[in-house]
Amino acid sequence: MSDLKSGPGYQAPVEQHPGIGFVPDARLGEAPGGFAQVQQFLWQFGYLTADPAVPPGEDDAAREKVTGILDAVTSAALARYQDVHGLRVTGLFDSDTREMMIQPRCLLPDPEPGIAPRSEVVSCRWKKSDFSYAFDAGTADIPGDNERQAVRDAFITWSAAAPIAFREVAASESPDLLIRWGNSNCGDTNMTVTPTRDVIAHCDYPPGCGAYGQALPRPMHFDDQEHTWVVGLAAGSFDVETVALHEIGHFLGLKHSVAGTVMQDTTAANSIKRVLTADDIDGVRRLFPPTGPLFVKHSGKCLDIKDVSMASGADATQWDYWGGGNQLFKFEWVETGYYTIVVTHSNKVLDVAGGSTAAGARVQQWDRTNGDNQRFRLDPAGHGYYRIAAKHSNRVLDVFGASPDPGAKVIQFDQKGTDNQLWRLGHAPITALHSGKVIDATAFGLFAGTPLIQSNYWGSVSQKLRLDPVGDGYYRIMIEQTGMCLDVTGISTAAGAVIQQWPYWGGGNQKWRLEGVGNGHVKIIAKHSGLCIDVQGGSTEAGARLIQFPYHGGNNQRWRL
Repeated sequence: MSDLKSGPGYQAPVEQHPGIGFVPDARLGEAPGGFAQVQQFLWQFGYLTADPAVPPGEDDAAREKVTGILDAVTSAALARYQDVHGLRVTGLFDSDTREMMIQPRCLLPDPEPGIAPRSEVVSCRWKKSDFSYAFDAGTADIPGDNERQAVRDAFITWSAAAPIAFREVAASESPDLLIRWGNSNCGDTNMTVTPTRDVIAHCDYPPGCGAYGQALPRPMHFDDQEHTWVVGLAAGSFDVETVALHEIGHFLGLKHSVAGTVMQDTTAANSIKRVLTADDIDGVRRLFPPTGPLFVKHSGKCLDIKDVSMASGADATQWDYWGGGNQLFKFEWVETGYYTIVVTHSNKVLDVAGGSTAAGARVQQWDRTNGDNQRFRLDPAGHGYYRIAAKHSNRVLDVFGASPDPGAKVIQFDQKGTDNQLWRLGHAPITALHSGKVIDATAFGLFAGTPLIQSNYWGSVSQKLRLDPVGDGYYRIMIEQTGMCLDVTGISTAAGAVIQQWPYWGGGNQKWRLEGVGNGHVKIIAKHSGLCIDVQGGSTEAGARLIQFPYHGGNNQRWRL
């Protein structure tokens, strides 16, 4: 979010005027005082354009349209602006349009109307999924370093929505993103005038699509000169986490979206928006597709392509998890709410055989046809589980007869709400066989270095973990509450070393391999040591710590995903 009267390609206003908020209503052919500023706003943010291929604010032919007259071209631009912002589409300059234009907003241009989700940078995606960030100067508006914690919380929200990870480093360690509070005219936005009260903050897209240059670190700057910052709600002040959540979206590659989303272009003082909407999540999952095994709740087994077959028509079954590519699936966004489910070993996709809409039709892998029988919707069912519904039939993936046996076929069937129709890809508990308790990160705080324990399951986000593939059959195991991962303390290879949470940095002590040990359970092995996660002393007590230890087959080393 940034200045309305600055940015790449900025030129001084055609006429001086108190501001858009003072421009009178205008009908076609009228030229009220100050109307050139309305046209300049439309030009800068991509609505008044002669050539859609030219970036907003750099289209000289469109700039010549800033005449101060509401002509037919400007009316069409106003209509597009009104459509994007959910206003009554009139093509005229009216009070609702004026009020929207004076809202604090982002410097980056807006989307074309009619595109949903609207939040994706197609040409400049990051080529990695783990990012570093650092803080520079903070703000005196907030005591201590609470503004930093608010930004950390915003990172956690994004890392819970997609297979991405963030770690904090020192500014001297060449971070991907540098965060600071300072003067509005910070020097990296090519501003030619000193901004005024429209400034909130700004960030930038991934390298290659940057509005402020392409070098690292990417900037995320909060205007501490003209605005007051707060954690929470206060009259005339802006909530740090709300603004940071929006700006991190740009850093990841998201464009602006529709009203009501985190990625909408405007914000307001004394307001909070800290929860991603379905549109925001659709956008980030287009950029970072969820990938991993799909576990069915009733048996603990995972979706599997029979016999590791590469052939089209090979059956989808359930099987004990062993880490093969025929058990790993990537969810690629194809349209709002629907995904193609790609089998990683064959690059084929899940398919309802023959496009049948009948209950009981088998599920297989097949070459991509882009048919609706290859498009699936994830309907949340609670506790990290989903019903996976085929678009063409609205029936869901189902293990035939609720069989617990390996090799049982996967079919489509009418939704019944039973556990053989519930699948987990995202965050969910990991349960110890000997105690029935789950891995938990809350006992000693939410900070890096917190030891992990087992505890009774009660649905906390500290008990919901996500497996992100990192290559060669290994995963980072991410904690929803903190955005950190399971880590062996000190990179130790010793038996008994404590398992803690730590920001992901790619070490072998943060990479884990899962090996099936029967009955739907796995052992979880650290790459650097070859030792596995173990509940210390075989204790069944809540609060017992997790350590790494040589595998001996005990139930305190067997886990259900």
